[in-house]
Amino acid sequence: MDMRKKILDNIHQAKTFLILTHYRPDGDAISSSLAMFYFLVGLGKNPEDIDVYIPYISNDLSFIDKNNIRKENSILDNYDLIIVVDCSDYSRIEGNDLLEGVSSQHCIVIDHHEMSGIPIEADCSLIDASASSTTCIIYREFSKYMCKQNSNDFFRCIAIGIMSDTMGLTLNVTQECKDILSECEKVVDIPAIRTQLKNIDARTQTLAKLAIERLVLDKEIGCTYILQKDLVPEESSLKTVNHKSIIQQILNSGSCKTLILLIENDNHEIKGSMRTTESNIDLNAICADMVERKIFIQGGGHSNSAGFKMAISDTEMETLNRIFKLLITAILG
Repeated sequence: MDMRKKILDNIHQAKTFLILTHYRPDGDAISSSLAMFYFLVGLGKNPEDIDVYIPYISNDLSFIDKNNIRKENSILDNYDLIIVVDCSDYSRIEGNDLLEGVSSQHCIVIDHHEMSGIPIEADCSLIDASASSTTCIIYREFSKYMCKQNSNDFFRCIAIGIMSDTMGLTLNVTQECKDILSECEKVVDIPAIRTQLKNIDARTQTLAKLAIERLVLDKEIGCTYILQKDLVPEESSLKTVNHKSIIQQILNSGSCKTLILLIENDNHEIKGSMRTTESNIDLNAICADMVERKIFIQGGGHSNSAGFKMAISDTEMETLNRIFKLLITAILG
């Protein structure tokens, strides 16, 4: 059976739904989750039968869920269908511990990241690493079934996801995402979304300023970091730290063409994020190599945007300097 037909059959046959995404959800993860909610409602599904589980959202991105759809807790024991968006790695799902007690007849995965980590056991998967965002895939596959009436929330989420993941159309921009935004603009205020995404809260501004102050350049590669001691208690797990906004603030400063940002979490690990505007650098391949060599616990993403996790084996600064040296060497080839 055709994969797309199987997905639609699963959706049409299901009554109860659980929508999940990755931990530390960014704008695309949140928007993809909510876009799927609005798509299901547009098909005539009962909103009360659809649980969107996103326990944490950073203050900068809280505007996305304007209708307070997401659930912070209390999911059911059984669902007809689980839909996982913007993640295909079981270990990165927010709430994967809860899934141990949740049963489901079927599971669908929709993602735009390269496959890595522990694959989610799914009946159907729509994974396209060439897409600018997961919301691009959701628009491509499901917008044709949306009724034009009462579909503004769906198109708003699609637009936010694209604008967020491409950092305001400055990174990983495709003709497809431009065309989708043009369609969304017919019913959605794109300039207003752009303004909302630029509204950074005080804590994110403080952390971004600190990261910029610590930025060290090596042949147009910028290296910087944030430690646990720099965070307030509620940020220690990093769940409410908007690392993408911090990255964007650093890149907007024009200091570097390639950026390595390392943030220490509360589990004695380093969470790393890399971005580049250089077409001859493949950050995803670098992460894959580091995982294969067991330097990183996990890692992956795209050629110009990737993330990873690594244990702290020495002191914080010794580990940071070791990672920076390894990555600079890999990037410079």
